[in-house]
Amino acid sequence: MKRGGGRTHERWRGFVQGRRWGTPAFSLAELVLVIVLLGLLASLLVPAVKVSRDRVNRGADVSNLRQIGVALLAFAGENQNCFPTAAGRIGRGETSPVTGLGPWTEQLFPYLGGNTNVLRSRVAPSSDPPGTFSPGYFLGTRPAMAAGEGFRAVNLLRMETPSQTILAGVVGSAQMFQSGDWDKDDYTQSPAFDGRLCSRLTHPVAILFADGHVRECALFDTNSMTSEYEKGKPYGF
Repeated sequence: MKRGGGRTHERWRGFVQGRRWGTPAFSLAELVLVIVLLGLLASLLVPAVKVSRDRVNRGADVSNLRQIGVALLAFAGENQNCFPTAAGRIGRGETSPVTGLGPWTEQLFPYLGGNTNVLRSRVAPSSDPPGTFSPGYFLGTRPAMAAGEGFRAVNLLRMETPSQTILAGVVGSAQMFQSGDWDKDDYTQSPAFDGRLCSRLTHPVAILFADGHVRECALFDTNSMTSEYEKGKPYGF
């Protein structure tokens, strides 16, 4: 028993010394190669992660606008087919001297179940101070202004093509609205599209149409979009 146990111990010690501790370490060249490969993998992975994150954020905006669309249509159903009225810059808790109403987003609160997070955009640029936020979406009020009605509510029944009429969308410029503005609208400007009718952001923006559907748009297409009551009318200021 002692003799057999001694042989077993010698075999185990040989295994440890020869196969474990005796294994040669990485050479400097191998170590450099591993570091280079890891760097290459990281350079490939980081852009993919960014693209994935951007896709998730844009998807969240689409989801938010769908909920806002349901709330806006419910509001119109209880207010003679009229959507909320916007009127310039109005902060949360303030009222407009023109309309006597609060911001359109506050008018919508009861129809959002008090969930103000729905008004947060993940992609819209913002000039709000850290720790604060104002809605990253604008209300499509252009049809009323274009019809010569000024700061008036847009009427759903007057739309020739609700499926093409802009009802709301992602704000594409932080400079277009002042910090703390809870009443963003497009009476006299296009928050989503620039002078060439291209998206103000570097990627397509989510647009809510008056029939409740949402889609991402890189261009203002007069064949499938309108900013007025009449079909095919682009922004013209």
